[in-house]
Parts: sequence; C-alpha cells; structure tokens
Amino acid sequence: MFAWLTHRRTLPVYGIMLALVIICADHLTDPYIQFPILFLIPVTFACVYNGRWWGVALAVVMPWTRFSSTLFVVPEVIKKEAINTVISMVVLAGFAILTARTVAQTAQMRVLRRKVKTLQGFLPICSFCKKIRKEDHTWEPIEKYVTERSAAEFSHGVCPDCVKIHYPSVSLVQKQHESMPLTRQNPPIPLPTSQ
Repeated sequence: MFAWLTHRRTLPVYGIMLALVIICADHLTDPYIQFPILFLIPVTFACVYNGRWWGVALAVVMPWTRFSSTLFVVPEVIKKEAINTVISMVVLAGFAILTARTVAQTAQMRVLRRKVKTLQGFLPICSFCKKIRKEDHTWEPIEKYVTERSAAEFSHGVCPDCVKIHYPSVSLVQKQHESMPLTRQNPPIPLPTSQ
C-alpha cells in the first residue's frame, strides 16, 4: 500500500523536504542565530539514500539559499556572510563525499561478509587418514569437509619428502634429471599417477 514511500524515485523528495524545513526554521530565527549543523541531516539523508551527487547538491544549495535570504535582511554583512557561505558549502560537500564513500564501503563490506566463510573451533581429525569427524560422528575426508564449509578448494600434489618415501625410483631419476639443465630435450619429469 505504501510501497511508493520507499521507492527509489521518491526518496529525493524526502531529503529536499527535510532541507526546506531546516532552511525555513533557520530563516525564521534571528539572522545572527544560525544552525548550519542541522544542514548535515538532509545532506546525510541524501547521500545514504540517493547517492553522492544528491548530497553534494544539497550541500551547495542549502547554504546558498540561506545566504540569498540573508541578503535582504542584513545587507551590511554581505562580505562576511558570503565567506561563511562558501566555507559551509565546502565543508558540507566534503562531508557529503565522505558520507557517500562510507556508505559504499559499508555496502562492500556487507557483500564481502556474505562471501566469507570461516572455520572455527576444534576439528577432530584422524591421526592416520586425516579424515575429520563431523557433528553426527561420521568421518569425512578433510578436502570435502573444508570445501563444503569455506571458499577454499584443494588441488593435490606430492611433496618432495613423500616422493622419496612413496616413489623412490622416481626420486633417483629426478635427482639425476635435476643435475641436467632444463632444455626442450630435457623437460621436467612428470610424477607418476597412482593406480
């Protein structure tokens, strides 16, 4: 029923209405009493819900509107008021850019948190076959267990110590082969696959 209230196209209207309310309240007070800190509220709202350029636009328009309304009330302080307006515009625009950057980084962190899976706690592992005991007391190969619970993937290889133990003949041939320089006629020896 009220889906249009949160529609992406109607959100700028809220920021503008909030800015107008604050400008009107600021204008109704004495010209020497200012509440520029309240300008941060619509600028932040615009950055969070509409993006950086909406926030920067409000950061420029709000002080300018206040300045132009003050010209008619107190014309003798125009130079000081102009300097204050420029300072307010720069500070608010910088704030808008920083707010938009923070919003983008927060969104990026949410996406990254969804992607990251971590393994925590103690993992009961068999000393011999390296299978892991699951919560239901069944045993699963470590590769399958870790792959299902994280983004890690496994590729298998054989370390030099295991080559010496499990493939002693290949180890000797490899030692002889390593002493020879690598050329097209002398490529690296591929390890045998277990049958």
